[in-house]
Amino acid sequence: MAKFKDHKFKVGSDDDGYAVRLRLEHFLRYCCYPHHAGSDDSPLYIFDGTFADRSGSTAMTDHYKVPDLFQDDLFKLVGERRRPPYRWFVMGPARSGSGLHVDPLSTSAWNALLFGHKRWALYPPGTPREHLLPKGVEREAVSWFSNIYPKTTQVDWPYARPVSIIQRPGETVYVPNGWWHAVLNLNLTIAVTHNYVSRANFSSAWRHTCKGRPKMSVKWLAALRQQRPELAAIAEAIEKQGDKALSHSSSSSSSSSSS
Repeated sequence: MAKFKDHKFKVGSDDDGYAVRLRLEHFLRYCCYPHHAGSDDSPLYIFDGTFADRSGSTAMTDHYKVPDLFQDDLFKLVGERRRPPYRWFVMGPARSGSGLHVDPLSTSAWNALLFGHKRWALYPPGTPREHLLPKGVEREAVSWFSNIYPKTTQVDWPYARPVSIIQRPGETVYVPNGWWHAVLNLNLTIAVTHNYVSRANFSSAWRHTCKGRPKMSVKWLAALRQQRPELAAIAEAIEKQGDKALSHSSSSSSSSSSS
């Protein structure tokens, strides 16, 4: 990490939506001092989706490779400039994390942990949003795990119990498309995460993309016809079903990955 100590990574957004960035060496100091990260209600969290594109951090991509199980990445057919954000460098102190969300465009995700420990809670599609994210509850990970998660583990919880995971260094968590998930860092963590579309979730991702990214879907279909004609045929069959098929999909407003 010393090689990137002077690089500024995204740690949040201001009130106008612009990225707030902090030099890595300053962020590490923040994490290490108890009266900084240790006392903040919602600690700062590096969640940087531009690390592979900005001068000063592009070399980070040389230090990892996509696991073999997740090589089928269909969004790459539209090109790096056109595809939605899909890869993040993630680093944060204890009590930071990602509040409960579903990844956008029906993408699946993988999260490879390099350092530290993460706590995960995952819920299958169909679990009612109003029960997982009731009004009046703060959405920060530490608040959600304190106030909502315990209720979902009780015997009287009427829906599927959460899949609960303690992720350790060297382990990779897979998040299927459409699953609700929240992540809490138990100590200082460093991870890399990618969102992707494979053949397994293509039909659902195609519906969401047509609705949420219509211009990109046109380019994607053209690329599929050339390189994956069997999937182009599935997309065209879905299109023939018209609005009825698309009405069953709704793109998540969250831009978060599986952290």
